[in-house]
Amino acid sequence: MKKVSVLWMLVLFFLYSCCSPRGNESLPLLTPNFRGYVGSAPEFFLLNCFYENNILGEIFGNPDSAVVPNNMLIIGEGNRVSLVCPGLNTMDADFYVKVPYGDGVRFYFRASGKDFEISPKLIFEFTKQGSKVFENRRLLAAVDSVKLSNEKVSRIFIQNEGEVFHVIVGIDTVLQGRTKIPLSEYIYVEPINGKVIIEDVYFYDLLPSPRWN
Repeated sequence: MKKVSVLWMLVLFFLYSCCSPRGNESLPLLTPNFRGYVGSAPEFFLLNCFYENNILGEIFGNPDSAVVPNNMLIIGEGNRVSLVCPGLNTMDADFYVKVPYGDGVRFYFRASGKDFEISPKLIFEFTKQGSKVFENRRLLAAVDSVKLSNEKVSRIFIQNEGEVFHVIVGIDTVLQGRTKIPLSEYIYVEPINGKVIIEDVYFYDLLPSPRWN
């Protein structure tokens, strides 16, 4: 009897975890995902447990200020979170992001998993004043018309393939560019003077799947 009860609990957990708030939407790249959480320590977590591209996360800062409910990631002020799908660096990272209060959100991509502070990286800042992309400290693009609204959820794409990268918010391209900074599996996210809620995220492999003869 005890084994049957445990089995039913696991089945119910699986069904709940795979439930997607966006499952009724028709999206170009996504299947419903971002379900589930496990943690071996307060600063580590796992997203998309039941999907092929699991995302490993790590909290830098106060572990209590970054919360991982079942279907979202909430990052408090003064914290940074790294997200990585091991072995996947040619990808489209697809985020649903809301900033309920604060100035905006900052993404670091093509960033190293080690020596973050001193390693080269690309930086995307999405704020109430507009969008900016930097290569290290050098400004590559500033688009005043693509700006954050605290009341709305924004869909953000960060695409990486070879030397080419794209930063897209909704249907608006912030920058399509080239860089000598090598590909990386890691994307870091941090609030800018506020709080960031990632309601959904998926790392989509841009390389074609191998075909078996």
